[in-house]
Amino acid sequence: MRRKIVLMLGLAATVAAGAAIAAIGPTGPGQFYYYFDDAGQVVGYSAIRCDGSRESWGKGTHNYSDGYFLCEPEI
Repeated sequence: MRRKIVLMLGLAATVAAGAAIAAIGPTGPGQFYYYFDDAGQVVGYSAIRCDGSRESWGKGTHNYSDGYFLCEPEI
């Protein structure tokens, strides 16, 4: 019984780690990602603009560069 619990916890941790790795991309307003292939060519883009709208095209890869828009504070 104890071994079964340990195996289930290990499986749950593995699934959680896999989900975190798959979640590469912008996580909040003002963030963007450019995705590159092995040759360094841009193959995708994903962003959450300052107003919260999303934009994306192409495909996501594990080779990426991220950055931030300069968002003006709301008055």
